[in-house]
Amino acid sequence: MVRAVLASIKVYSQTLQVTQAKAACFKTLTDECSKLNNQCLLDHIKDGSLVQFKLVSLNSNHSEESLTEGVHCKKMKLISLALYDIPSLHNTKQDHIGSMLFAESFLDSCIQLSGGCDVNSHVFILTSCIPRHQIWSLSGNDRKMHTSAPSLPIDFWGEPLMTQGDISMTGTWTALLPPERVVLTAWTHGVTVQTSDYGSVSLLGSDINSIALYDGDSMSKVTLLLLKINLTSIMADRLPPHVYSEVDERGMFTLILAFSPHTKAHTQLFGNVLPAWKMESQLPEVKRLDELNCNIQEIHTYLQRQIDVSFSSETWPLKKVSLTMPHLYDFLEHLTTSCGLYGSVTRDVYQSLMVSQNTKLESTDDKIIVTIITGAPGSGKDVLADVISSFNYNIINWIVFKQSEECQLDMAHLHQTMITAAQTSSHWLLSKTTRLIIVAPGFCDTPEVVRAISSHSDHSFRSLFHVGAVTLCIDPLNTFMEHKLTLPMLTAHCAQGWVNNIVFTSQTMAPSELLDNIQTLIRSINYDVAMLKAEQGHVKRSADLDLIMSETAFSESHMERSRVLLKPYWREGYPHAWPCLPVMNDVLLQFTHPLEKHLTLINLRNLKKSFQSFPFIGNIYNVTGLLAFTGSPQFFTLQFSTLNGKLVLKESVANHQNGDNPVYKIIFTGVQLKEHDLKVFLNTCVKQKPEKKKLLMKEDLTKQEIDKIHASHHLEDLPEGWYYNGSQFVSMDGERSHTHPNLDKFLSDYLAKKNADIAQFNKRIEVESYTSLWQL
Repeated sequence: MVRAVLASIKVYSQTLQVTQAKAACFKTLTDECSKLNNQCLLDHIKDGSLVQFKLVSLNSNHSEESLTEGVHCKKMKLISLALYDIPSLHNTKQDHIGSMLFAESFLDSCIQLSGGCDVNSHVFILTSCIPRHQIWSLSGNDRKMHTSAPSLPIDFWGEPLMTQGDISMTGTWTALLPPERVVLTAWTHGVTVQTSDYGSVSLLGSDINSIALYDGDSMSKVTLLLLKINLTSIMADRLPPHVYSEVDERGMFTLILAFSPHTKAHTQLFGNVLPAWKMESQLPEVKRLDELNCNIQEIHTYLQRQIDVSFSSETWPLKKVSLTMPHLYDFLEHLTTSCGLYGSVTRDVYQSLMVSQNTKLESTDDKIIVTIITGAPGSGKDVLADVISSFNYNIINWIVFKQSEECQLDMAHLHQTMITAAQTSSHWLLSKTTRLIIVAPGFCDTPEVVRAISSHSDHSFRSLFHVGAVTLCIDPLNTFMEHKLTLPMLTAHCAQGWVNNIVFTSQTMAPSELLDNIQTLIRSINYDVAMLKAEQGHVKRSADLDLIMSETAFSESHMERSRVLLKPYWREGYPHAWPCLPVMNDVLLQFTHPLEKHLTLINLRNLKKSFQSFPFIGNIYNVTGLLAFTGSPQFFTLQFSTLNGKLVLKESVANHQNGDNPVYKIIFTGVQLKEHDLKVFLNTCVKQKPEKKKLLMKEDLTKQEIDKIHASHHLEDLPEGWYYNGSQFVSMDGERSHTHPNLDKFLSDYLAKKNADIAQFNKRIEVESYTSLWQL
């Protein structure tokens, strides 16, 4: 029954068909029962009316649910096989010895291939820790016969060499683990095994065909004593049935006796028993084995793991469970793979998942190695690319792909760069190696970049390129938008399978709490990524350079497996990318007038002061441009990162002249930026055409201005008939005033002078020419 149920579980896990599982169960049961040479029992089973098979799933309420054919169910499953009214050996229809029921509960992990019925599965039997065999204690004369000591004369057995009770006994069928604890008495010419339920089993040298010993070449390993025995009818009556459940084509089976290290039994085996058997014994010669077959090796591993855990000072609960369920970790590894998939997968995806760690990587001798460097704008990725491309330039022809936009990959430009690299490789084939460095957009998904490399329409062309390694640059000062919210795509760039190295480009010269926090965050996302330090992007250690310039790191099996688990269909572009929130965009502005350098730098430095809180709409995080400043014909490349305040301004040696009128450009990267708002910002970076001033009227003068004019003229000569009495101006006719009598004249003179200046200013504006910043 045990074989039938286990065979049924195996068939179901491979086909997801309950009907096929039931058929396999009945076939195995019939085949095994036919070996018993009991026709009455065989007829009883073939009748089928008193044989019940059940395979169902169990919900959270422990209720049974039917399984759908061909559809994988992730719930726990229950399988049972019942035999009712089993006939006795006397072949009497009315004489029944009883009924038997055997059941198992299990979980299965399944990976289905699309376009067919192929299934890769792994089963974890939850009840495997419960012994699958039971022997009832004998009574009366039968018990006395089985439990009695050897009845043969002492000459047949020789001297007793050892009697110990800390020994395990089992057969070679791993389904019957755990082994049984027995008391072993070793004689000069035989062995006696005392079991708690079955009784005493005696084996003379003539009963044993061969003896083998395996100790793993270490006294700290479990030692196995393998007794090869020919199964005869007499021997079958003397031995417990579960011991000889596995019989080979020659009618031989193996009885396994296990000795734990550092025990009295282990010491006496090597100190007393083996030397005595070697001297003068009727037992076969003991042969030492260097290795075991698969089944016995699994038993040895099972026993050794229990010994190792018992001596361990700290044991995790999951490890304790694995002692009685040795296939737990294998199942969890398969389950980790299958749970990350949705529905069936293509054969390419399946092969990527099942690739072995020891699989030999494809040769890259005839390929152009692509090194991808990504990171947020201002992270130092451009500097790192320049540093790498300066190494070994006499033997390596470096081609660097860069683009100004940070939110979207220019695929046409990339493919054109790849064509250039291929042509260069052919030209320098004998003298130089061609390598391509891709400085990827910071807010573009890495899978999109990798997919773009392999999406060229010409298959023979795209097969020339091979991604060697992906490196992410992170500036800790250019990481968090607000509090602990990172820039978009930064954590996605750190995902397992998509990055080999992470280079920190600041905060590396002294201990930094900020850097420690970021490293902890990254380790929680990707535990095995290499973390490197390169201040300002300048790599100095040769070991770090080797990691960044690796030719095979991205293609290693564990990287491919992680990529497929995270995004099974990334090669097909679905899903297109991880969410990039908040939404970032690039806005390109072109203009024809040089900027004022001091105004431009001041405005850039003030960008951070104008930052808005979540959802950050309108915030500018990076500015890149090709421009000129007033008073100089020289072109400059500009890059400014708002978060860390880093400004890079370099003279451009290339000729960017576009006809008679040069065209400058600047790209703003931020959250939902609008062109109109950016034009308003850029207008503040140039000297604007002032508006004409209007002429002043007396009514336009303020009280303060009038008082000031009066104060500057109150000591001037008074007209005839007026005098100043010390506090007021007084006329001969008795008129009094606190202001000078000629104040109106003073105001008119002041207005005439001011209006003359205004007229001159307005005339100068009309004469001077002001060019619009946006006139192309």
